Amino acid sequence: MEPKHNSKKAKMANRKSWKMFFDLQCPYSKKCWLNLPGIRKRFEDEFDISVHLTSLAFHPQAFTAQCAANLIGGMIGKEARERFQDTCFEQQENYMNAALGDARKSDVDAVFASIAENAGVFSNKLTKKIFLEKLHDWEAAVKPAYTEHKEALAYEVYGTPKHVIEEELLQETESAWNADAWARFLKKNGKL
Repeated sequence: MEPKHNSKKAKMANRKSWKMFFDLQCPYSKKCWLNLPGIRKRFEDEFDISVHLTSLAFHPQAFTAQCAANLIGGMIGKEARERFQDTCFEQQENYMNAALGDARKSDVDAVFASIAENAGVFSNKLTKKIFLEKLHDWEAAVKPAYTEHKEALAYEVYGTPKHVIEEELLQETESAWNADAWARFLKKNGKL
């Protein structure tokens, strides 16, 4: 008989890919993000769920947020990036178009520095000063964000949130679906 931990490990290795695409300024992405912990828990045995960011043209602060997430992920790691993304959605009203209007770039940067601080990602390795200096650095932030954005476009992700399972962009999904609604949809469409 195979030990229980070996069968769990084998099951985890055979999970299907589920890529979720979010825009950090999108209120619909926020709805989906709030359901993500329940979705991950419900489908952890069937799907390897990964989060990808993109930025929609009519969300002017989204690309700066995406650059910040990539900078934090590159310098600190995935967990810090997810904490930052979580805090972005919690504090989304602080950088919506209505809140910032025609703000200067430095004002927008300051909002994301404050969000990063609230997410607890700053340390000796990434201080607020370094964050502000590198937020628009090509190699550290902009290029990785642009690469991630091009990945979204390659999947024809032109809105958010969007979902790609096993390299197929799913159609007719809803941002507010919880794990139960996703289970019904996935079963109906032969993904479970």
